[in-house]
Amino acid sequence: MKKFFYRVGKGETVISLAAKFNVPPIAIINANGLCGEVSEGDVLFIEETGGKIYTVQPFDTLITVAEKFNASPEEIVRVNGVDYLFYGLKIIIPE
Repeated sequence: MKKFFYRVGKGETVISLAAKFNVPPIAIINANGLCGEVSEGDVLFIEETGGKIYTVQPFDTLITVAEKFNASPEEIVRVNGVDYLFYGLKIIIPE
C-alpha cells in the first residue's frame, strides 16, 4: 500500500484523481475530510490500496458484491468507509 501527498493540478477533480491513482473517489474524500470539490494547489493525502476497483451495478448490495468476489461485507465497509452501496459508486474489493 502506497501513501503520499499530492498537489492538485489545474483542472483536476476528485474523480480524475481517483482514476489517476486507481482509488475510489470516496477514499480521497474520506482521507482528506472533503465536503466539496478540490482546487488547484490543494494538497491531498492519497492512499493507494490493494484490491480490485469495482463499479456498483443496479441492485448490488454489500452481500451480493461480497459473494461475487468471495470477500467479507464487513471488510468492504471498512476499506471503503461506506455503510451502503449505490449504483455507480466505485469501491475497492479487498484482496
